[in-house]
Amino acid sequence: MTTDSILRVALQAAIGFIAGFVVGVPYFASLWWSTKLFVTGSAGRAVALQLGRVGIVLAALTLLARLSFIALLCGVLGLLVARSVLLSRFGEPR
Repeated sequence: MTTDSILRVALQAAIGFIAGFVVGVPYFASLWWSTKLFVTGSAGRAVALQLGRVGIVLAALTLLARLSFIALLCGVLGLLVARSVLLSRFGEPR
């Protein structure tokens, strides 16, 4: 591998991780909001929120997959890190 290709892969990995984390934080943070909507009887709004959340993550992962496999893998890693950060912040369910 040349230095150019190593830098290209590193850049794709960084883009993927950052994008996954940036999309993952609001995705997992809005789980609380959706649960609140379901509990209060606003099922229609909760389902719309769920579909919007899934659609945004699907679009982001599709764009990362078009960039490269490394970007996709690092994007998923960014989502998992965002999940871990939010779970440690808000606590795991009991």
